[in-house]
Amino acid sequence: MIIVVGGGPAGCLSAIALKDYDVTLVEEHQSPGFPVQCAGLVSDECYRKLKKFSDCKLNEIRGGVFFSQNESVELEGKKRGVVIERKILDRDLLAKASEFVNVMIKTKFLNVRNGKVELMSFGDRIEMEYDFIIGADGAYSNVARVFGFERPKIYSAIQITSRFEPISEDLVEIYLGFSDFICYSVPFDGIARIGAISSSNPMPVLKRLLRWLGDRVRGCVLELNVGAIPIGIVNFVKGSVMLVGDSAGMVKPYTGGGLYYIVKAVEKFEHFPDLKKIRREYLKDLGMEYKIGMKIAKLYKVLKPEDYDHLIGIVREHSDLMKEIDMDRPSTILKIIPMMLKVLSKRRIVMKVLRILQPSRSRTSDL
Repeated sequence: MIIVVGGGPAGCLSAIALKDYDVTLVEEHQSPGFPVQCAGLVSDECYRKLKKFSDCKLNEIRGGVFFSQNESVELEGKKRGVVIERKILDRDLLAKASEFVNVMIKTKFLNVRNGKVELMSFGDRIEMEYDFIIGADGAYSNVARVFGFERPKIYSAIQITSRFEPISEDLVEIYLGFSDFICYSVPFDGIARIGAISSSNPMPVLKRLLRWLGDRVRGCVLELNVGAIPIGIVNFVKGSVMLVGDSAGMVKPYTGGGLYYIVKAVEKFEHFPDLKKIRREYLKDLGMEYKIGMKIAKLYKVLKPEDYDHLIGIVREHSDLMKEIDMDRPSTILKIIPMMLKVLSKRRIVMKVLRILQPSRSRTSDL
C-alpha cells in the first residue's frame, strides 16, 4: 500500500504515476485548489505536459518586462509562457487521480505508529497499513515533521487579483529591488495577479509596489491570497518515505514556481520503488538548476535598488544575449557568461553578479 499525502498537483501527479500499485491519496481540505498559492505562470513545455490532464490555459506569454525602480527592459527567452488557472488544474488532476486510486478528502495525516498511518477523516481517527509514503503536503508538511526531514527556508508571498493595465497582455512583469526576492504581475483578460515574495512580511512590499504602479492598478481587489514559498531543496528520501513538491523544496529558488520541477520529479517515478534512484536521477537532471537558482536568489539579497538600475541598463544594451536563457533552467545563464565577460568586463556591477553566478566545483549529489 502506498499512501500519498496531499491532493495538490504534486500528490495527484504522483498518484497517477503510481496507478499500477495499490494507492490511497488523502487530502486534508474538502476540495482541491484552495487556498490558491500560485501565480499560475508556467513554461509552454510544462503546460504541454499538464494539458494531458487539464485544459486550464488563460493566456499565452511571449516574454517579460523587467523593472527596477528607474529602468526597464523587455526580454524574450528560449521558451514562451502560459498563464493557467490553478483552481481548474487542481480540480482536474484530482478527478483524474480518482480514476486510478482511492481518494479520501477531508482526511488529514496525523502520525505513524507501529507501522500504521494515523489519519483524521471527517472527525474520526483511523489507521492504515503502508509500505511507502509520498509526502506531497506542502511547505509545512506533516509527513516531513513526523519523519524528521530537513526543512527548506520558508519565504512568504502575498498576491492580489485586480484590474490592471499591463505593458502588454502577452508580457509578464517582474519588479526588482522592492524586496529581498521578486515582485510580479501576470496578466490575463484585462486583470492581473500582482504579487510580492519576501523572506519577511511581504505586505509592506506589496503596498510599496502598488504605490509605484499607481493608476495602472484599477478598481478594487478581486481576490487576495497568501502563501508559503519553500526555498532550497532538501534530501527528500528517507527509507520508504519520499517528499515531493513544496514539502521537498522542489521550487525554482529564483521565482518560487514549482510545477515544472514537480513534473520532472514525477517522470522519475519510472524507477519506483527504488526511492534512492528516483532522487539520484532527479538531481542528475536538475541538481545544477537548483545550484544556479540558489545563486540567483542570493543576488536578490546582495544587489541594491541602484544596482538593478545599472544592471537593467546594461541588459537592455545587450538584450540579444538573453535569448539563450531557458525560464525553467537557470543553468543556461552560464552559456552567456563568457560573452558578458568579454563585452562588459570593465563594469563593476557585472563582475559582482558573475562572481556569484559562476558555478562551484561541488557535486550535484551533495544537494
